[in-house]
Amino acid sequence: MVFEVFAARPEVAWLSQHLQRFPGVPALALLSRMADLNPSMRRSVSRSDQFRAWIEKLRVGPVEAYGFWQRCCGEKFRYDYLLGVEASARESECVRATVAKVLRYQGKSRFAAKITGPGRIAYLSSIFGDARFVHVVRDGRAVVQSLMRVPFWQERRRMTEPVWDNGLTVRDLRDWEARDRSPLALAAVQWRRVVESIREEAARLPPEHYVEVCYERFVSEPHDFLDELASELELPRSPDAHEFMDRRFNLRDMNFQWGKRFGPDEVVMLNELMADTLKRFGYGIDPPRPPSGGPV
Repeated sequence: MVFEVFAARPEVAWLSQHLQRFPGVPALALLSRMADLNPSMRRSVSRSDQFRAWIEKLRVGPVEAYGFWQRCCGEKFRYDYLLGVEASARESECVRATVAKVLRYQGKSRFAAKITGPGRIAYLSSIFGDARFVHVVRDGRAVVQSLMRVPFWQERRRMTEPVWDNGLTVRDLRDWEARDRSPLALAAVQWRRVVESIREEAARLPPEHYVEVCYERFVSEPHDFLDELASELELPRSPDAHEFMDRRFNLRDMNFQWGKRFGPDEVVMLNELMADTLKRFGYGIDPPRPPSGGPV
């Protein structure tokens, strides 16, 4: 949601679903101009486990576009933490040249991309030395609850094998093994390692190149959140982003769901695995209360 709103800024270019399918044809970024000309041509925003109507294929919107990254950087970008890894000259040139074309075809001055999982900060910094990284953090138990329900997590053996290579520590693997290789424990130690490794990588950046923001703040005070994020990134306030958010979203904090959907033993296990990291990121141990406005 944060990226969808940020991508509504008039100066920001992004990778569309068309570039995900055909990453070798950057001229497809021209189609993204339709979203500028007519808001109804902007693809709807829905959850990753929800069905998209066929009409959505005619609309355009930002996606993670791992097909683009994989074409330039190889499969490792998708399935590796890339801790301490820098891009080769060929990889860097491929990314930079393609992004330059996307900017030109889309008619924008800045480029933004969303990735999930490990931050790949060292790798991306070796390509874009002036990159700014925005780390969107959410209560890890809510993240795990969401992952355990979405099809893409279940369909790719992510319930029984680590998703990304070269990241989990001996401690992480030991904690998983000690809990009979539980899928829930595996998701928990992966969240723990992802957010901790992102902070470790970010510590090597100039302070102004890394911003950490919270999902909970976004859903509670979205307009203030957007203006503060723009200020952190040295961008002007964007009425377009505010208007897009009001038009497309009915924001609610959904973190309370993990307290309802996990059993007592599961909550105990998650807190055993995640409590120290949760505290470092400002989260309490008790489940949040459901919203007072009635059922969601």
